[in-house]
Amino acid sequence: MIKSYPSKKFTCAIALTLVALIGAGCGKARVDVFHEAGDNWDYPKSVAILPFSFDSAVEENKSTHSILRKTFFNYFSYLGYNDIPLNTVDLKLDPIIETGVSVDDISTSQLMKVLEVDAVIRGHVINSTNFTAGIYAETSIEAKLEMIDLRTDAVLWDTKHNELNSSGITTPSLVDMIHDQTENSNVNKAYHRVAESFALKVLAKTPDPASLRHNEVRLPQIASVETNIKGNYKLRPNDLIYVSIKGEPDLVGHFDIGSFKTGIPMKEVSPGLYTGNYRVKKGDKIDNALIVANLSNKEGLTAKKFYKKALAIKETHAIPEKK
Repeated sequence: MIKSYPSKKFTCAIALTLVALIGAGCGKARVDVFHEAGDNWDYPKSVAILPFSFDSAVEENKSTHSILRKTFFNYFSYLGYNDIPLNTVDLKLDPIIETGVSVDDISTSQLMKVLEVDAVIRGHVINSTNFTAGIYAETSIEAKLEMIDLRTDAVLWDTKHNELNSSGITTPSLVDMIHDQTENSNVNKAYHRVAESFALKVLAKTPDPASLRHNEVRLPQIASVETNIKGNYKLRPNDLIYVSIKGEPDLVGHFDIGSFKTGIPMKEVSPGLYTGNYRVKKGDKIDNALIVANLSNKEGLTAKKFYKKALAIKETHAIPEKK
């Protein structure tokens, strides 16, 4: 198992600034958009996510670049692009990447020829940390991402974001604090959790050309997704997760709670309004799960839209079920 440890200098900094750091979040991601999708019918349709590079500072935790890339792809695939599977991208790039040559060195014209896509997303992990020191636990990923139109060499959007998940003396209970630190010691799981938050915050600000492609791909239309989960509220046994979808009428709706529970049926209560719910059971393993809404038509085509405002999180210590 790969582990990273803070330097002595950094540990001293934590001791001096612990109160300021504990519980601090990174807030919203800033994404600079240079070309909006709007009604631009020439906006890129096919996009490949290139292998992410990383700084020497990430050498000890270099797997974080692949974790962030895979996680980002998983959620990017819900947007209105023709996304290329990562293994397909890697297979196409393999013949032209020589020893000691970075994918960042490949020209846009060559990428367009080899990958046969309109645009690519480049990613570079600047730094990543994972450590637990006394009553403080922290995992973070700092990275730069940009989307480039290969046809024009134009940067469509870019971002530099540092996503941090920390816990300490402000944690509500000792049980929660111990759990957070135990979770943080599982390095891959901790990085996946931070990568998911990173991806959701960035994708919430990036252009989505789904509306431009509605008639072309003839997918069912989902206007909005709402749920009663807000912020970082932690679910308890017997809590009810309520989900509603507004979209086209006369379709079949269901929703997923991450990969934990899929295909939860929804009922069309009025034209274009679908509702469904799931009651949390004791022993359910819901951890930072994404709520994903699905509408399917008679041709078997399914549109998906995820709820961007919160993740489903379940309390991890024992709580008696309500009678």
